[in-house]
Amino acid sequence: MGRRAKQFKYPAAKLLDTFSPDTNDLEMAEMLGVSRSCVVRWRTRQSELGEYRADQYAIKLGLHPFEVWHNWLEDAMSAQ
Repeated sequence: MGRRAKQFKYPAAKLLDTFSPDTNDLEMAEMLGVSRSCVVRWRTRQSELGEYRADQYAIKLGLHPFEVWHNWLEDAMSAQ
């Protein structure tokens, strides 16, 4: 049986920081394809996103995950 690859976690708040300050929670939620309550939870509970979800959300915003989480490439290299 093979060893499971490590799943990296990334702070959801960093994703929310990519929005302009005047963007409200509902607008963020619609752009990311999540509920408004999810955005509120991400903001208030120091939530983390698994690497696959983090990648999907960054792409929805037209960004490479590295542009949101600057340790993304370092993590990818350490997983190899």
